[in-house]
Amino acid sequence: MNRAWDVTHSWLIVLSLVAILATAGCGGGGGGNPAAPAPTSTDDGNDFTPQSLGTLATTDIVTNGEEKDDADVDLYSVRVTSTTNLFVSLNWTGNADLGMALSNSSGITVRNVDTDSKPEQCILGGVPAGTYTVRISSRTATATAYTLTIGAR
Repeated sequence: MNRAWDVTHSWLIVLSLVAILATAGCGGGGGGNPAAPAPTSTDDGNDFTPQSLGTLATTDIVTNGEEKDDADVDLYSVRVTSTTNLFVSLNWTGNADLGMALSNSSGITVRNVDTDSKPEQCILGGVPAGTYTVRISSRTATATAYTLTIGAR
């Protein structure tokens, strides 16, 4: 009988502690929601929200960027107004290892390009109208400047 009482007593202590910890900080005092964490040093404005490169036209869209390190991610979006063959090329100098992924308007990755060579490039044939996102990432811990080219082929 002592064993059953000890087990029950132990569970009551554990549940009491859980209840106390769960309600700590939930009382008054004007705490509200905590402040959002400060952006990381790699947050260059297009890490979470794609930088719009506009609408695909007859000339290529070319933009330059920089992967700060292997934790940095750069996002770009381009709008396609009619069915087209979408060409994307990522080029850089040096020994870094960059890669890219393309997502459709639904956010579904439709192509991942990460080879051991440069430039990384692909052509997506017959993509329908919509907004496409290009995600640039690095496997290298050093800053690497790059050129991204997007066009119709």
